[in-house]
Amino acid sequence: MEINFIKELEKLKKPVWKEIQKYLPNKEPCGHYKMIKDYPTRQGKYFRPGLVLLSTQMFGGKIKDAILTATAMQMSEDWLLIHDDIEDHSEERRHKPTLNILHGDELAINTGDALHILMWKVIGNNTQKMNSEKAWEVFNKLNEILLIATEGQYLELKWIRDNKITVTEKEYLNMVKRKTAYYTVIGPLQLGAIIAGADDKELKKIEEWGIPFGYAFQIWDDYMNLITSRERQGKENAGDILEGKRTLILSHLIKNCSIKEKEKVSKIYFKKRIEKTESDKTYILKLMHKYKSMDYAREQAKRFSQKALNIFEKNTSHLKDTKAKKIIKEGINFVSNREK
Repeated sequence: MEINFIKELEKLKKPVWKEIQKYLPNKEPCGHYKMIKDYPTRQGKYFRPGLVLLSTQMFGGKIKDAILTATAMQMSEDWLLIHDDIEDHSEERRHKPTLNILHGDELAINTGDALHILMWKVIGNNTQKMNSEKAWEVFNKLNEILLIATEGQYLELKWIRDNKITVTEKEYLNMVKRKTAYYTVIGPLQLGAIIAGADDKELKKIEEWGIPFGYAFQIWDDYMNLITSRERQGKENAGDILEGKRTLILSHLIKNCSIKEKEKVSKIYFKKRIEKTESDKTYILKLMHKYKSMDYAREQAKRFSQKALNIFEKNTSHLKDTKAKKIIKEGINFVSNREK
């Protein structure tokens, strides 16, 4: 039977969303709590909480024991996105204006802070689901992956602030390992494994295939940002160019274009978002096509996805061939074939 990864995530989303709603208060001041509900209500794919639940099952645990952790994982995504949108000066998120565009940076920051606080309340309630030792281990793991994510965000924001246009592939992957691989893939998978009772050796094995899995996820995400319409991705087409993101695609372009072209690309990227024009974006996209930079990124994403699959097969060969295991395997395929 063929597995549809997105449909499987949709099934897993339901119990997590039901739990999230329990932690979104209805009280005064009404405007504040309405803002807190905004991003959670828009709902994403639930990729990260989905991996928490699937990993729990793959390692022999029960979904009911992982619901609170999956809920906290999704809430972390929502508050991080609120702050991320402010830092990147983004204008759209999940088909609607960003919270900072709707209400201003100050109120948006406060909303992100509130969701952050609620997230820790959720993860703290794991003491009702498991023994205190395991609950503390889960708490510490979530804390660890969130801190690592801020390291990756720091590197990316610092490149932009310092007008660093030449970012090597090694530097890019180092940033992605922190910002995406640990937060989006390794962390959720390890959380599920911990809940199921897996040992440190198993957690280390997850890292081995989780890193290339995370690379594939982010590189494909960068690629899709440039080729997918606003309607499909729920945010601006080529927003990464407007936001000045240092991607593998840009790294490849800078490495291969002429000195004159590099100077013009740099000039465009060093502009503030509000100063960038449609013709600036068009020029960059044309160069990326000219030097086949997007093709290169696409190939690299698929290469990392295949590498992750190969290591996954080896590192999980001792585990039962459950449906959860098959869904995770399909998820590795999915990240470098998705359309949005």
